[in-house]
Amino acid sequence: MTESYSNRSMYIPGEFKRICDRCGFVYRASETFRTWDGLFVCEADFETRHPQDFVRGRKDRITVPDPRPEAINTIIGPLTTALTADASGATLTVESSVRFESGDQIGVASEAGTLRRTVDTVPTTTSITITQALGVNVLSGSSVVNYSAVAEPDIG
Repeated sequence: MTESYSNRSMYIPGEFKRICDRCGFVYRASETFRTWDGLFVCEADFETRHPQDFVRGRKDRITVPDPRPEAINTIIGPLTTALTADASGATLTVESSVRFESGDQIGVASEAGTLRRTVDTVPTTTSITITQALGVNVLSGSSVVNYSAVAEPDIG
């Protein structure tokens, strides 16, 4: 219990006065307490340290338990190539016809939109023959998309 001010002003041998760091009032040293952050305060202003100050986080394990690299031959989306010469007939000259096969469904980009056709034969690695002629002139550099090509991932 704290004493009244009149009792506090009485001399007690070996006792000294201290000012509370929070409220600024004068107290005897025996009536003040040191807080965890080094302040001297009266009983009314004393607070214990909050328990959350002692909480320590744990390290998260953010690694994948069994990592595997992506397969080399995985293709995302359809197989594409480009025309290397203008075309309007049934033979298309392309950058590469590798993995194009008879019966594949392809789309040829033109000014009129995408022309969908079916591959008849693949005579060379740079040409494709289609079952129905394009009917419109398609410019060199236009894209040819093979919707039927499916990638086989390498296992091993």
